[in-house]
Amino acid sequence: MVAIELEYGYGNSAKGGRELPLTLSLKNEEQTELKGTLEILTRQSDGECYAYEYPLELAAAETQRAQYVVPIGVGSDQLVLLIKNEAGELVSESSHTLNINVTTPELFIGILSDRPEALSYLDRASVNYGQLRTHSYVLAGDSFPSERRQLDSFDVIVVNGYRLSRLDVEQMRALMQWMRDGGVLMLGTGERVNDTLGIIAPEFLDDIYESPEELTLNLSELQEADAPGAEELTLPLVHFSLHGGTVLFSSDSEPLITAANKGKGALAVASFDFSDISSYAETHSSFTDMLLTKTLGSTRLDRLASEAYGTEHDEYWSAQSLIDSGSPGLLPNLGAYGAVLGFYLLCVGPLLYLTLRKHSLELYYRRIVPVLALGFAAVIFALSSATRFEDSFYSYARICEAGEDAVNDTSYLNLRNPYSSSYSVQIRDGSELSPLTTALNQKQLRAEGGEADVIIREQGKSRELTVNSTEPFRSHFFKIRSGRANQEGIGFSGELSVFGDDCTGEVTNHFPFAVSNAAVVLYGKIIPLGSMKEGESINVSERTLYHIPLNDSATVAAFLSGVYDGAAGQDARLRALERANFLAFYLSDTTTSYSADARIIAFSESADGESPVLDAGLKNFGMTLVTSTISVNNERDGSICRSALIRTPEVLSGDYIAATNSYYRGDPVVLGYLLGSSFKVEELVLEEPDALFEHTDGESGAHSFRGSISFYNYENGNFEDIESGKRSFRASELRHYLSPDNMITVRYAEGTDSAAGRLDTALPMLTVIGEEE
Repeated sequence: MVAIELEYGYGNSAKGGRELPLTLSLKNEEQTELKGTLEILTRQSDGECYAYEYPLELAAAETQRAQYVVPIGVGSDQLVLLIKNEAGELVSESSHTLNINVTTPELFIGILSDRPEALSYLDRASVNYGQLRTHSYVLAGDSFPSERRQLDSFDVIVVNGYRLSRLDVEQMRALMQWMRDGGVLMLGTGERVNDTLGIIAPEFLDDIYESPEELTLNLSELQEADAPGAEELTLPLVHFSLHGGTVLFSSDSEPLITAANKGKGALAVASFDFSDISSYAETHSSFTDMLLTKTLGSTRLDRLASEAYGTEHDEYWSAQSLIDSGSPGLLPNLGAYGAVLGFYLLCVGPLLYLTLRKHSLELYYRRIVPVLALGFAAVIFALSSATRFEDSFYSYARICEAGEDAVNDTSYLNLRNPYSSSYSVQIRDGSELSPLTTALNQKQLRAEGGEADVIIREQGKSRELTVNSTEPFRSHFFKIRSGRANQEGIGFSGELSVFGDDCTGEVTNHFPFAVSNAAVVLYGKIIPLGSMKEGESINVSERTLYHIPLNDSATVAAFLSGVYDGAAGQDARLRALERANFLAFYLSDTTTSYSADARIIAFSESADGESPVLDAGLKNFGMTLVTSTISVNNERDGSICRSALIRTPEVLSGDYIAATNSYYRGDPVVLGYLLGSSFKVEELVLEEPDALFEHTDGESGAHSFRGSISFYNYENGNFEDIESGKRSFRASELRHYLSPDNMITVRYAEGTDSAAGRLDTALPMLTVIGEEE
């Protein structure tokens, strides 16, 4: 008998659809040694039971404490722990009901601070009109997780009044990777700016931050409250320049919180110490709501709420479209089959009959035809050997992101078997393996302790994944992530300068293989580079820059992957289509939020070491997308060229989609672009997607806006249509259209000639040129 005690999540609370950290205390109550396995059973969103099996050794009367991380599905609140001996006999069983809030979606906030009690206002706060409710947990620095998976439960982590340098390298890497995978990291500064911001300043700041300076702020202005002067606070504020940052909060032209997108997540840095506003936040509950709603954004909050309700399955459907197809090499050769069939008809018809008749053997015709049929059947069987599945097989799509210090791999895996029998594959060790499932068609849960549908078994240097009896060719999708230090220095490198449509600099391929379909991806722009050999450098000024619609990554991906180039041959055409599908998924995941950096993307032309599965004999087909991020200089002769979308426009009317800079067609949309109160505008440019990204497949509708554009005149209070076709405006032309705080209000009204085939329309991207005062 083994006594089992379980601690899970943070404060014994869990969140469905996330990785759940577990701490087990196992006590061997027998006087004999136990060798066997520990099985952790949980259910995924589709109702299937997954078992995570680990080797276990317990000496007589020994108590062992161990930590594990397992994924749990949305709607799953049960966890079963089984301990078995070497013979597979059950020794102990323990069932647990997880504490998951199924009535109100929760926003999990981790707090890393020397004074966490001063941030208590972040707990149990209503966010985004009651859409979510916060649940905060205190993180201890000495036990801070060293793996990203252990932080997966959190949506937000606040670091305030804590010296980040006390975290070791692995802990910092886990925190940064968690942020890039979708978390929001909020940093407080104030008097302790050196503790929170100092260690990461070289990576995330454009310049050295200044010493704190005490200033008096009226926080009620942030909430548009009618109590001027009544809520003034004197706070130590820090001035800094966050690379690619957007000012989310400001008071009297003083930036208070600045945020920048980092991968799928975001870094939000406050100019003050979050504990300094605790008294105000505790007496004004709506302030916490506003703080978190603006910092996270409505799009992110909507997605988090959808996850809780089990209606967010974008990754599952994307993975299905990516890896649910086959390989062009496995398609049958129709020409060969046609030739064999034609020759067979010729043989069993006139050729055989005339030959027998010539030798007066017509009576044997009926006896010889079956023999010939069997012979040709054997030929067809042999011809089909290359396209026939006799064992389990898999397809994969891999993204290799190479940074200066680390290389992160993300693979999407689809396992299938042609028979209704169990099968196993070996997965590379040292990676994170997560099932991808959907709650649709969820089947009835079976009794606890029953046979698992999928078993993931740890085996030293490898991991065995077993799928028990299932329907033939049924797909099982998995996401596999791994990371390592970039000791080889692989990736793309370069220095780019982008000023309007003028892009200069070089990009060098440091991957140990050739790549194809390479491109520079900027926010709203791309520069195709084509193929690059190992070690090759390309001068980007010699290539063409294109403006792209953010609301149609599929067309952009098809252009980059060569779908419209008329590739010769069926295999080349299908490969271009598969790459376009993969690239569309990647672009839709990475280009829909502002980034000041450039991303270099390309497809690998090498298959060495790419597959996440170790079984060499299994049929497989897949592709690898390699990528790196490089910095971009946007200054020239003292002037700065940047996107006005660095800050999300204020929606004054209409249905605007901030993620794709588009709007739902119908009523006019009116947007307020805040260009920066300290930014002296010299020129404003409206950049529209290039015409080549209009529909090319005959489908009706247009991606780009067609209609009238009007600027609001702050002197006469009217909207004034701009000249048709005019897209560049000097400062002298804008003097009546800029508000005192440097906002320009633009109305887009759809024209009568707009086609009616698409629900949303891409709007122009506003770019401003000027100087910081």
